[in-house]
Amino acid sequence: MSGARILSMGEALVDVLPAPDGLRRAAPGGSSYNVALALAAFSAPVAFVGRLSTDEEGEAMRARLVAAGCDVTRVARDPRPSPLAWVRREGVATRPRFDIYLEGTAHAPPALAPHWLEDAAHLHVSSFSAVAGAWGEAAFAALDNARGRVSTSFDVNIRPALLPAPEEAAARIEARVARVDLVKASDDDLAWLYPDEPPEAVARRWAQDARMVLLTRGETGASLLRGDERLDCAAPRVALRDTVGAGDACLAGFLTECGRAAALDPGHLAAASHETLARALRFATFAGALTCERDGADAPPRAEVEAALSRAGR
Repeated sequence: MSGARILSMGEALVDVLPAPDGLRRAAPGGSSYNVALALAAFSAPVAFVGRLSTDEEGEAMRARLVAAGCDVTRVARDPRPSPLAWVRREGVATRPRFDIYLEGTAHAPPALAPHWLEDAAHLHVSSFSAVAGAWGEAAFAALDNARGRVSTSFDVNIRPALLPAPEEAAARIEARVARVDLVKASDDDLAWLYPDEPPEAVARRWAQDARMVLLTRGETGASLLRGDERLDCAAPRVALRDTVGAGDACLAGFLTECGRAAALDPGHLAAASHETLARALRFATFAGALTCERDGADAPPRAEVEAALSRAGR
């Protein structure tokens, strides 16, 4: 893979997770932050673009990025406390729910230097930080700034409590979908946005406008849609432990493999070969599934994903 970096831009939160002993534990989180760490785990050159508190949790989050090999030169620091996400699970196999606390915290977009895209190959934006508030405006402007310079992606990753009513949220999300080369969404995301339209129909509609859609379906696997083309990959069976971060690892795995195939340059993603996309989808699906065997948003190292693919004969 070339040295040009994948930029993951957006929120960094402290996830407060339930633990087996009935207590709770704090862990670094936030969709964009998770994607950055997963990219590093898969050996992709990556930079995190965001803001971190100077409190104890923020220092730990920055140290983890550095230890993983993520570039942090685009990270702003803030004396306000780290934002929190209280994670609730109704069952191991169900999608977790998040109560997110942002008011009075370091949740704010960084000021970007004029040459912030200088060593970038791709810009990824995620979840509510790409849609709502000052962060949403900054992400929208960043996507416009990146157009024609680097390829782009957007993970819909719905967090209802932080979004406006579904109709307005859908309009904002559609505006971002129109500006990117790749959209990632789960069937749950699309069911919330468009309850009267099957998720696959929404994905197909989005895929008709010269972009790709990575649609995840939990334990069933994932699909990639591009125009009238569709690729499917079944998820491997895993010892399910925790689904937090699985979608972030899946998206990071797909971007990593496209980067390794030199398919992230502007215009190259839409023209990537069937073989390249099938390989990227397989790696992404296995990466997401294997993350479910680990506590919290903790993507497996690249070697573990490759070993699982080898055992499966893929």
